[in-house]
Amino acid sequence: MTGLPDPLVIRPPAWARVLGPVLLVVWVALFLVDERVDGQFRALGLVVAVLAVAVIGRLFLSSAIGTADGRLTVRNVWSTRTFTRAEIEGVEVDRVRGRGWAVSLRLAEGERHRLDVTEAPFLGPFQATLDRQAAEVLAWLDGRPHAHL
Repeated sequence: MTGLPDPLVIRPPAWARVLGPVLLVVWVALFLVDERVDGQFRALGLVVAVLAVAVIGRLFLSSAIGTADGRLTVRNVWSTRTFTRAEIEGVEVDRVRGRGWAVSLRLAEGERHRLDVTEAPFLGPFQATLDRQAAEVLAWLDGRPHAHL
């Protein structure tokens, strides 16, 4: 035993990472490859497939990985940034402009950095999940082992 806390790993649920590509393949097979589908529905199917690729791509891009040596790498949809424990002042559940709620890091320099991987459309049914994720990040920040749920 090294005495170091476990690394922090927050990713989209495994079922979503598996089910997303499977549903995309089924969609493509049904609407884009099937010869019985006419051109109008095929165009609509293509638009939906492109949107699905964007959502699935987001699933694979978003994560928050904290290492035992004190680095937290946040992979958001359009950016990747690595923080040290010293740069992070706190952790909280925050409102995301027009898109719901997410766990945010409160940085020592005064700004906030959202963890896209934790984003939820509304607070009510997702409150417990957001609170658990915030507690995991806070435990990592404090250097304590976190619960794996």
